[in-house]
Amino acid sequence: MALSGLLTLAGLELQRNFVLLQKRTQLFLCVKETKGELNNYLSSIGRTNWVLKNTNRAQAAAVFIPPLWPHIANAEKIKKIMKAHQAMKLSLYYKTLFKLKNRGCPMDTKMFLNSYLPGNDYGFSRNIDSSAKLRTNKWTYYFFDKPYLLTLHVDASGAESLVPKLDYQAKEKMGTLSFLLSSH
Repeated sequence: MALSGLLTLAGLELQRNFVLLQKRTQLFLCVKETKGELNNYLSSIGRTNWVLKNTNRAQAAAVFIPPLWPHIANAEKIKKIMKAHQAMKLSLYYKTLFKLKNRGCPMDTKMFLNSYLPGNDYGFSRNIDSSAKLRTNKWTYYFFDKPYLLTLHVDASGAESLVPKLDYQAKEKMGTLSFLLSSH
């Protein structure tokens, strides 16, 4: 009887550990997929921002070179296409985030707060050079699925180039809701 009780307890403990391992694995997979989507989005917007900035510079330089005057209108077309591409990427990014959320991924609600400032120019607030304005260069997302907490630190200071350089740091902690609420 004692042996049967001991085996039952051991079985329950194994089952609890298995469930925790499944939760941890699911959390890691969600963070991995979410980070991949974020990386694709930030890289695309960063590259198009680079194109917008350089198109704007070329357009400004063309003003002083009369043989290039006929091409100034082409620069406006390029900027319009890049802005439309950014709007499309934003829409696809949100669609993917909602799919992940509906699948049960425990995402930080800040994921739905666009990394770029919203506005009326194709969904973005823009700088004078037509590039989308980044809210900040560094931020952190929290993914909490009790008892696990994963933090994803994002450094997007190198995002706006032809080859964007984004830095991600992920850390795992055994989290509690009180830790998550106090860290904001």
